[in-house]
Amino acid sequence: MKKPISGTALLALVALAVTACGKSKASEAATDFQTATVERRDIVSSVEATGSIEPVQTIDIKSQASGEILQMPVDIADHVQKGQLLAKVDPRNVQNTYDQAKANLAVAQAQAKINADRLARSQVLADSGAITKDELQTAILNDATAKSDLVKAETNLELARKELKDATVVAPISGTVIAKDVEPGTIITSTNQVSGGTTILQMADLTTVQVRTLVDEIDIGKVQPGLTANITVDAFPNRTFHGTVLKIEPQAVVQQNVTQFAVLTRINNEDRSLLPGMNADVTIVIGQRDSVLALPNAGIKTTDEAQKLVDALGMDPSLLQASVSSNGSGATAPTAADPGREPAAGGQQAQSDDGLPSPEKLRGMSQDERRKLFQSLTADQRRKLMERFRAEREKQQQAQSNPAAPKDGFVFVENAQGRVTLKPVRIGLSSLDYTEVLAGLEQGDRVLEVPLSLVQQQQLLQRFRQRAAVPGVSRNNN
Repeated sequence: MKKPISGTALLALVALAVTACGKSKASEAATDFQTATVERRDIVSSVEATGSIEPVQTIDIKSQASGEILQMPVDIADHVQKGQLLAKVDPRNVQNTYDQAKANLAVAQAQAKINADRLARSQVLADSGAITKDELQTAILNDATAKSDLVKAETNLELARKELKDATVVAPISGTVIAKDVEPGTIITSTNQVSGGTTILQMADLTTVQVRTLVDEIDIGKVQPGLTANITVDAFPNRTFHGTVLKIEPQAVVQQNVTQFAVLTRINNEDRSLLPGMNADVTIVIGQRDSVLALPNAGIKTTDEAQKLVDALGMDPSLLQASVSSNGSGATAPTAADPGREPAAGGQQAQSDDGLPSPEKLRGMSQDERRKLFQSLTADQRRKLMERFRAEREKQQQAQSNPAAPKDGFVFVENAQGRVTLKPVRIGLSSLDYTEVLAGLEQGDRVLEVPLSLVQQQQLLQRFRQRAAVPGVSRNNN
């Protein structure tokens, strides 16, 4: 009978087996497990996207007066204040209209006064019987007509005054001229025309800008309004601009069968360094931890990843039934040398107090075992089990929306006896390179970086297990 070998010998034998395969597919996979050390690091979890700088609001400047542009004292990129002159339209036609309306008002005022005096005299004469009733009614009608003409003249003068004022176009807001569509000498139409009028120029307030990015639907659940964003542009490669996520647009954008959502990030741009159209790289900060225990991502496996590797390596599935609490207490996984040992008190039990199997226990069952289990349960037990599944699913969904929420994980370790086994850990925030370790490991602990590519090497490992007894791996005697 062959003696168990150490984890180091395991690596050597795997490497030897791969070498013997020559140019086989398995030889392309890594066979030397690297180790990772638990160290304190700063972790920043983020979502990255690209977009372009755009103004928060763009205003098209048009004139309500028609005619020739006489003056345009502003140009593209000029910063103008509210009320500053932008353009002056030839005022001759509107000036003539204004003068005529002013004269008409004077006539209407005089006519109204005359008719008012006539009405007063007619009232006196009618009282003394000097004039007839019809003559009095005529005087009343003439007075009313004069008053109506006076109101019309006042209205026409006010309209003429407005049209004269419209010949001078001023800035409606303080901002920057970003486009100029006409030059002095151009004949423009007013906004009263059917065409909607000629656009003279475009303005925008560039002291605050925004960047519109498309974020994949996989990451959109992590993005929330109010999150901090760091923005870089090619024009200023050594400078980072800071912004805040404003909103997530609800309508999805599908490009090449990829579903994405538009995210608007508002940026303070007081010095107006960022200009519309600049390409921007946006990093939305989902979470940040300073000086926390962390491991490289390659050293930590989720429950599903650990399940695949356990199956590929032929390890005991009971190793997956252990878990650890957030404060570090709880069970540790049984080693390969004692695969039948139950988890220690305080860890995740295989069954709850009501006798139903735990979710971890069910995950370790085959499909046929689960089917037989459900057939053996009463209707009330099935209902309780389904409620437990729903509660766990809701918990997982909340954890997915909060990347810093504590989660279960596993690491591969080699103990003092050289036996390779699984160890449960509690993990938190993850970045592109590192994951926060909340419980289960201490600073300086080392773990094995077992690649998921071993799942594809299952046939190679199967042949290897036929030749040697491997710690943590059940020998295939078939």
